[in-house]
Amino acid sequence: MKLMQETRGLLANTDPWRKAEWALGLLSLISSCFAVSVVPFIRKDMGERYFGWLNLFFGYTVVANFTFLGSLFFHGGSQLMTLFWLAFIAVSLYQRWQIARKNAAGVQWHSMYMGTSLLPLPFSTEKVFKFIEPALVFAAGHFLWDFSPQVGLWLTLGAAGLFVNNHIVYHNERQAILDMRDAQIEAQYLTDALSGKPPAQTAGFTVAESSIKLMRDDADLKQAFGNLSTELKALLDSEVRSQEPETR
Repeated sequence: MKLMQETRGLLANTDPWRKAEWALGLLSLISSCFAVSVVPFIRKDMGERYFGWLNLFFGYTVVANFTFLGSLFFHGGSQLMTLFWLAFIAVSLYQRWQIARKNAAGVQWHSMYMGTSLLPLPFSTEKVFKFIEPALVFAAGHFLWDFSPQVGLWLTLGAAGLFVNNHIVYHNERQAILDMRDAQIEAQYLTDALSGKPPAQTAGFTVAESSIKLMRDDADLKQAFGNLSTELKALLDSEVRSQEPETR
């Protein structure tokens, strides 16, 4: 395991998304503020951290702003928006009560579980969360816009938040799994990659000859090389020596 981790840190490719993790995190935060304002109406059994009090605070803020401040922009209050605000308080407290019951009963439940959809649809959970939920919430917002522009705009933004946030969650999950698979491949095929075997024989993992030469000639890299485990150091050093020309 240690060899695999060191190999991963030494030779891993750069994921373009990681260069802008702050932007992805900010987008996730903003989208989750709107998403959490609608999820208690369409899901159940959510995890404690996914539906935590901090997330709920942002949800309350979104719904309350549409209820009270929205009247300043839509020329008067909306009774329908007020009803949705009260309903959001009721269903969110019910969901938190369900979480507290699980904890009191000692039920093990993943704290970041996104919940079980209340929509009786014959599709996978991933498709429901990524596409169907946002589409139905958007359709509801479009239908209710004529009755209350505040409700319509809130549901429209909530649908966008669901779409973006759910896609980010599944993206991060897949990235974590791909990282584990890549680390396993790199540890398994490191010797073959350093010996110059083609990608077809190394599961697509390759190391450039210039990189091996750089590790041999750069003093700073030599120092970093010295901090590696004995197992990985011996493996790399043997491959470097095998590529050096024979002296007569």
